[in-house]
Amino acid sequence: MKGIRHYLCSNILILSGIFLTSCATISPNNAGKLGDVSIADASEVGRLSTGLTMADYLGFAENVTNKMLKSRFVQGWGDTKPKLMVGDLVNNTDNEYIRMQDLYDRVQETIFNTGLVRIIDKSATSFDYIVKTELTSTRQYGEDGEQLAYYTMQMKMFTLDGELKGQWSDDLALAKGKRRLF
Repeated sequence: MKGIRHYLCSNILILSGIFLTSCATISPNNAGKLGDVSIADASEVGRLSTGLTMADYLGFAENVTNKMLKSRFVQGWGDTKPKLMVGDLVNNTDNEYIRMQDLYDRVQETIFNTGLVRIIDKSATSFDYIVKTELTSTRQYGEDGEQLAYYTMQMKMFTLDGELKGQWSDDLALAKGKRRLF
């Protein structure tokens, strides 16, 4: 009995080694030519749902903030360094569990690290500008279970008197096809 087990185990190990070696020799040049096997691009992010990850939200916050910082209006400040308040971020998505404080912190950190402004606390009564940010989402559904989700992050800058001085946004659309069992 020991001899049979040893024989089976050694053959399984040999077959596993042959299989792994043959898989390792597939190159991008011949991928896709071996049936339905192909090598995926490691830089592409696969998605199983139309929901955003926290990394997506943080990237969204950075993108919109950087658009604001690169705008003619903000670049026109030169060396003046106005006082800027980052207002509360509003979540108008269908996901109430988004950690909005993390997004707030990322926006404030991105602005602060530029050295273009003096960031003041939300309790301050004297400031030059306030930045208000809103995150929204909408969804559309197809007949066969397809789903399309649109996310928008919008940032607006106002003066103390309420005058709109700038508006920046970023959009992301995610699609999910119908589910297949096989």
